[in-house]
Amino acid sequence: MGMRCGGGRSDTRRSGTRSVGFLAVALLAACGGGAGQPEAGREGREPAAASAPAVRSEGFVTTDDGVRLFHASLGDGPQAVVIPVALYLEKALAPLAGDERRLVFYDPRCRGRSDCSDLARVTLERQIADLEQLRAGLGIERMALIGWSGLGMETVRYALRHPDRVTRIVQVAPIPPSKALMDAHGDRRSERVDGAAMAALERRIADGDFEDDPRELCERYQELTLPSSFANPAHAARVPDPCRFENEWPANLWPYFGALLPSFGAWDLTAEMRDLAIPRLVIHGREDGIPLAGAEAWAASGNARLLVLSPAGHFPFLERPAEFFPAVDRFLDGEWPEGAR
Repeated sequence: MGMRCGGGRSDTRRSGTRSVGFLAVALLAACGGGAGQPEAGREGREPAAASAPAVRSEGFVTTDDGVRLFHASLGDGPQAVVIPVALYLEKALAPLAGDERRLVFYDPRCRGRSDCSDLARVTLERQIADLEQLRAGLGIERMALIGWSGLGMETVRYALRHPDRVTRIVQVAPIPPSKALMDAHGDRRSERVDGAAMAALERRIADGDFEDDPRELCERYQELTLPSSFANPAHAARVPDPCRFENEWPANLWPYFGALLPSFGAWDLTAEMRDLAIPRLVIHGREDGIPLAGAEAWAASGNARLLVLSPAGHFPFLERPAEFFPAVDRFLDGEWPEGAR
């Protein structure tokens, strides 16, 4: 088993000093926060097998460097759909499972229930290699991919490397296809965070208030940042607590992003994706802090179309489920959804 990132009692004072600037980009832009199932139904959308719950199984696939990647499968149909970040998306996207479709959720290394290696091994290239080893380890020949936020870029990067393994891609609230586009438009969510409340949290971190309770720091940080990702901040209450996993505690998560994000470099997939024949559906909330211009750029090249949902922020599957799920269902079944351009 690989070692976990950091530990429950890492020094939060050192990492905490970076939270305002660094986490506004890292935690919000690259991972998007946590996502769960709205408690008040799905605004008209019911699970495909409400009367007979889809078969679920879980386990681990071990990578070539000894890290165990957690995965959970929902449904047993012939169509495989692989979705990164299980801890956030398993419950949220469960309605996509069905008699003909098997959803495979997994946690990347150092996230959720997966193990963590030396942080020097946490890179974009390693993420792509891990996905390929997960696919092979589960015996999946070809798969559709759903990538949310930063993973919206990573799944395309994987498809460019392994086009014969990918049937379709859904990019949900993706970061732009180039760093230049991201820099030009920025991420407005950091502007929506209560600056005074964040400064107060920073003071508590500096005073060592969370040294013996790193989970509480995680919970306080989530309370401050998650509402900025929604068109309606009240919808942040629909998000379950990601802090139940030690990998998501700031003492562990912040160093993880500190290793991962620099490995992106000055990414630019605009030229490569022009010749990507794999169908891609890009779904973006009009009110998302991640720039809509990035989603438009993804849809402007290759075999792709864009569906804009409103009002919706970075969690369109939570805020607009009545439009989101039928659109993704139709796309995974081989057709473009209505409204995609």
